[in-house]
Amino acid sequence: MTTKVKANHFLVDEHGRPEAVVLSLTDYKRLLRRLEDQEDVLALKRAIQTSPGLVSHATLVERLKRQGLL
Repeated sequence: MTTKVKANHFLVDEHGRPEAVVLSLTDYKRLLRRLEDQEDVLALKRAIQTSPGLVSHATLVERLKRQGLL
């Protein structure tokens, strides 16, 4: 038997303080995708900061064209 939850719900402790959240599977997957996107952005920023020889895609294409490789 499945139960549909129309909205997100908070689970609270005996003092009424929120301790957990129940999300729909759709909302959970959306949240995971956003988190993964943010992790990708941070990884790219770290790569740019630690790679002094990094060039843009446009610059790389231009260099390859000048060398006759594209």
